[in-house]
Amino acid sequence: MWGYTIRMKRSKFYRFFPPPQFLQMPAVGLDISDVSMRFAELVEKRKGFVLGRFGERAIPRGVIEGGEVKKPTELRAIFADIKKAYNLEFVSVSLPEEKAYLFDLRLPVMKYSDIRGSIDLALEEHVPLKADEAIFDYDIVKEDESSITVSVSVVARSLVDGYLEAFSGSGITPLAFEVEAHSIARSIVPAGDKNTFMTVDFGRTRTGIAIVTEGAVQFTSTVLVGGGSLTDIIAKKLKVSYDEAEKMKHDKGISGNSTNDDISLGLMSMISILRDEISKHQTYWQEHPDDYGKKRAPIQKIYLCGGDSNLSGFSGYLASGLTVPVELANTMVNINTLDEYIPEISFNDSLRYATAFGLALRRPK
Repeated sequence: MWGYTIRMKRSKFYRFFPPPQFLQMPAVGLDISDVSMRFAELVEKRKGFVLGRFGERAIPRGVIEGGEVKKPTELRAIFADIKKAYNLEFVSVSLPEEKAYLFDLRLPVMKYSDIRGSIDLALEEHVPLKADEAIFDYDIVKEDESSITVSVSVVARSLVDGYLEAFSGSGITPLAFEVEAHSIARSIVPAGDKNTFMTVDFGRTRTGIAIVTEGAVQFTSTVLVGGGSLTDIIAKKLKVSYDEAEKMKHDKGISGNSTNDDISLGLMSMISILRDEISKHQTYWQEHPDDYGKKRAPIQKIYLCGGDSNLSGFSGYLASGLTVPVELANTMVNINTLDEYIPEISFNDSLRYATAFGLALRRPK
């Protein structure tokens, strides 16, 4: 299924023999993590998109672990509940980047309809999966007179099968699956900007880091530091419940806990781990040539998104010591100019929906 939607997007064949109508319908973006899911619908208007249905649901611990569905029956019940409440029909679904393999491949000039087959033949040389065990997606990064360079993302077929099992019988049909780093890039990197950026998705249980250049994701990494790590520190130091610590974190932010040295030191240490990882990936990117010996384009900016990325003092402390400017992402930059449209979601809340927005922005060609 994943490969089919991409083949439909890339091949001119479908201009003459179009796929079934339902596969061309815009889908609601459904962002699924280990602990929650968020969905967002974008309705196309004359002056851009407007936000339609959106919302979120908690996922009990153990239903999904490390991005893999462990309890499909329980996940199916959550899907069925969302179907009943919001009448969702077709969705594009995120897959965790920590389960994906990324690589670049330079191909000789060929018809777009032949690219998939060429990647398929080379797949086992680049990932530890057999071709029939893998599903892949790709973006064309650049073309010249002699070659086509593609950025390929690969996941195990069994990962997707776990989600398909959970969707079966729920009333919701997944039309496409996409590694979340690609969805985030589509949401927060201005369309058409070919410069190089780093995206940092500061989630509840982990942080996803990606580097985007020429409009395509070239690198991803996952750091096991998230907003929940900060909450745990506050709860442990003050001996309060997780929910109480979560409220304190959002009320006071990072700098607001400076009156308690133990908490302040713990929070700063945790953020420093993340900052060091960002710095390490930035340095590696800019000091090591690509697979073809060429120097990589320097990172121009770091975009922050995710539920806790707007914590008071967080972005400032994260930026200290980095040589690239850091800013909170505008997750609606490719949705609407906002000149005449006021969305039904606040800026702070929108940071949690970057992946869902990016998925909803997918449009069949």
